[in-house]
Amino acid sequence: MQTSTGPGRSRARILWPLLAGAAWITSMVWVAAQTGPGGVVAGLVPSCVLALVVAGAFLWLGRWERARPGRLVSAFAWGASWAAFCALCSQAALQALVDATVSTGFGHWFRPLVITPVTEEGFKALFLVWLWVYRRRQITGLLDWIVHAGLVGAGFAFTENVLYLGKALTAFAAAGTSDAHAAGRLLITFFLRTVMIPFFHPLMVTLSGAGIAASTRMRGRAARTGLALAGVLLAMALHGVWDWAGLAGSDPYLIYKIYAAVLVPVFLTVLILVLALRRRDGRTIATSTQAG
Repeated sequence: MQTSTGPGRSRARILWPLLAGAAWITSMVWVAAQTGPGGVVAGLVPSCVLALVVAGAFLWLGRWERARPGRLVSAFAWGASWAAFCALCSQAALQALVDATVSTGFGHWFRPLVITPVTEEGFKALFLVWLWVYRRRQITGLLDWIVHAGLVGAGFAFTENVLYLGKALTAFAAAGTSDAHAAGRLLITFFLRTVMIPFFHPLMVTLSGAGIAASTRMRGRAARTGLALAGVLLAMALHGVWDWAGLAGSDPYLIYKIYAAVLVPVFLTVLILVLALRRRDGRTIATSTQAG
């Protein structure tokens, strides 16, 4: 994520991978504290497979774009390392503050509704803000923004899945294969993570990216800032509704209702949009090739 030229850029090229690696390793240490070292190992395998599928889908969408490979890798690395690490730290600190100043009961619903979506979507969106400030002219259009945003989300989901999948696998192993309750929780976790919401985090960052992409076409500073914030706030709002439905809602089926009524329509709308953009870009390149 270098922003300068000459020796400064060379130093950034060395420091950025080291810092990203340190942040990711620290996050894994935290995960190990929750699941045990075996949980990290167990969660890494399915998380890597899932990340390859999700990241591969976004790379396929952007195959016509002339994005630099290093920038695409940086997008994934930011989501997996610093976005995840900063979200973990800020959530723990804010949760402790809310519990101490208000009450644990208030924090029970305030964290999934406000703290988690604001911190996670905010830190994920910082990479897009960096692109907006320093690399805006190198981003060719809406699809390019979406591809970078999706890779940030894929990286974040990768690190998060190590925790959730690793915790489910270690709980199942500790309970024994004959424990129906542990087996059910394992199946539900894998179904949720691998079937229902593998694209959840990429979708949320895509909404932020769409707002920032729209802002680049505006001339006034207020309009640019407003559109960029609107995209990020929309991502935070949808994320908050989803987390609250799953963690703090009283209806056990509310999460599935929100999924069907909100997330599926939003996902299908974005999917149709990106496929149309990809097809348009492919036609443009084919036409220019024939003309040349």
